[in-house]
Amino acid sequence: MRILLSILFVVLGSYGVLGEKLYTCTCVPGLLKAKLGLSAPKAFMKHGITPRFMPVPPKDKLNCAFMTANVELGNFIDPLRTIDMKYIAYPHGKSDVKYTLFIVDFDGKQGAPPNAHLIGLYVNVPNSENLLVGGDIAVPYIKPVATLESGIHRVAALLYEQNDHIDADDMELMKLIKTRVIQLEPMVKKYNLKPEPIAGAFYTSELNLCINKPLKSDL
Repeated sequence: MRILLSILFVVLGSYGVLGEKLYTCTCVPGLLKAKLGLSAPKAFMKHGITPRFMPVPPKDKLNCAFMTANVELGNFIDPLRTIDMKYIAYPHGKSDVKYTLFIVDFDGKQGAPPNAHLIGLYVNVPNSENLLVGGDIAVPYIKPVATLESGIHRVAALLYEQNDHIDADDMELMKLIKTRVIQLEPMVKKYNLKPEPIAGAFYTSELNLCINKPLKSDL
């Protein structure tokens, strides 16, 4: 299935539609890196995540990477590179604290409710070299691949400190496995998390058809 998906994205994301005048617009050799130009608070505000979806931005940055791309603070990553998450880590984490890790896709449509699409949710997570392992999976991770012509996606990993143990089999959390739609602030309050995220990172992504529209001289 992964091979079929990869082929589909190459056809749609890199070569357009049969019958059109096409050109190659995607290239994925090597490891994609990005220069870090903004602090976490400024990046989350610049890209419209704060205050619309969360009133206070993270103070610190998470270290995140896919197999062929590093996640920084708003860098663009081609959808072809977002298939396999490698790790999420917080170097400044505490050994005596348990964390909740949200992985969310923020809806950028104007006028829409401040909902986030939940890609994965991990609770009771101990600090480690990879926060994706070791905790309890409340909502299983799904690959955050942008759908065709759905606009710019802002996919974020957000880390919160817990005040109490969270039951990963809580009925409300189990419902999220199907719905995947949340509002961060009410959820943070419901599960008694520290109100401000301690760290985060995010990238932007978009999948469009690659169609070379004719110039006037070609008509």
